[in-house]
Amino acid sequence: MTDSLQVPAGTLLHLLAWEISPNPTNRDELVWTVVVDPQHVGGMVRLRGHTCAGPVPDCARGWCFEAQVSVAAIHANTDGTR
Repeated sequence: MTDSLQVPAGTLLHLLAWEISPNPTNRDELVWTVVVDPQHVGGMVRLRGHTCAGPVPDCARGWCFEAQVSVAAIHANTDGTR
């Protein structure tokens, strides 16, 4: 059974370094969500968002952050445990 992962655009996620792949900077990130792919693969999901300046980004691109992120991390943020 797979649960539905729905994250509204603009949701702020605090992600720990080990929950992000690839993570070339090896640091925690605050990411304002643009889109989360509903397809789970190995406990990870593709996330696109902004790390640049909040829900209304300073950058001119559709997103400046794209990585595989732990589904558990997203749930921790959306259910209020983080």
